[in-house]
Amino acid sequence: MFRSSRNVVCAVEFGTSKVCVLIGEVGSQGEVAGLLGQGMCYAPGAVIKGEIADVQRASAALSKALEDADRNSGGELVNCPLLTMLVSGCGIESRQATGIVTVKNPDGIITEAEKQEANENAKVIALGPGREIVNTSASHYLVDKRRVSNPLLQSGRHLEAWVHIIHGVASRIANFREVIITSGVENAKVEPVFSPLAAGIGIVSDLERENGSLLIDLGAGTTEYLVYFDRGVCASGVVQLGMEHVANDLAIGLNIHIDSCRKLLESGALERAIVEKKAFLEFPGSARRMRQIPVSSFEVIVDTRLREIFELIENQLREKSAPRALGAGGILTGGGAEYFRSREIFSEVFDMDCRIGMPADAGGAVADLASPRFSAVWGALKVAVFFQQNYGPAPEGKLNKVVQWVSDLFNKGGR
Repeated sequence: MFRSSRNVVCAVEFGTSKVCVLIGEVGSQGEVAGLLGQGMCYAPGAVIKGEIADVQRASAALSKALEDADRNSGGELVNCPLLTMLVSGCGIESRQATGIVTVKNPDGIITEAEKQEANENAKVIALGPGREIVNTSASHYLVDKRRVSNPLLQSGRHLEAWVHIIHGVASRIANFREVIITSGVENAKVEPVFSPLAAGIGIVSDLERENGSLLIDLGAGTTEYLVYFDRGVCASGVVQLGMEHVANDLAIGLNIHIDSCRKLLESGALERAIVEKKAFLEFPGSARRMRQIPVSSFEVIVDTRLREIFELIENQLREKSAPRALGAGGILTGGGAEYFRSREIFSEVFDMDCRIGMPADAGGAVADLASPRFSAVWGALKVAVFFQQNYGPAPEGKLNKVVQWVSDLFNKGGR
């Protein structure tokens, strides 16, 4: 098959309702030079709560999404040496770990060698059987017990690296890799990226990372979060609830088919009814008679579940002793961010300002991806581009071993 001179990479997202694929070109400065292809296939039931539930359905959906993306890119998928896949469920957990080194240089100046050694030492931890590190990211450093965001060229004798480690169940992550390999991209290296890490790279600014911010990706089956403080990641996690549970609450509580509830939330019909101050919404009932259901009933059910999701995250952040003073406030993304009350409830629960985040580049919203639904997969493509540009073709698992890859990308600036 013809191989072009383009340097391309790919990103895959297995969502609760759909599989999405992006193919991008690697620029000379380590940026996404262009979005070459996009494919999407709806696959309800293939993935539940961030994990493969039906391998055959997931494989069929991915094959279709890959085919569409490849066709849109002009057949560039064959030139792709690296593919990033988003992970969310898979028993994901996170922890802060520390690595210590003694600076042996006669002048006491810390170099890249000491920094990387401290990072590597932090990863020597016992995770338990059957678990693997998904990603790692430097949180901050201590130079002779003094906190710094970057220790390079600092003078000191003892360097301590605090590293945020994200790990999951190896067999569950392997299920995603296997689906990708059997769908026709067996020649590309497949690297996992924790969903909110990717979303952060796709939509969070340097200033927001530096001043501290809370990123929440409100999806269909799961909701993920990430806390930035002093440019580093200091807390993250997953809540096994999302907008699909909101729709299910409406279906059970109001005796409406769940498909109608999903459509009501996704189409904006409920928002319009509330804004227009409608008293009732009509749905088919028994004997072909229409039922009138108070709009206030929908409001109460949706708000209650959304508030519960955010409060669960708030409790987890408290348990993790995450920083509370976040100067840049909150960033809400994912499909659930499109529901008009999500942002307001976020602000009420966390007592901070909040903006809706979506894929953006220097020129503004990314064409064809101007929705918070695509934040994570867009970020995953940026991770793949950055990694391919800076480290070349990656041996399996190398991404997991590069502690500084997130910080390095942050230092480049921009969104």
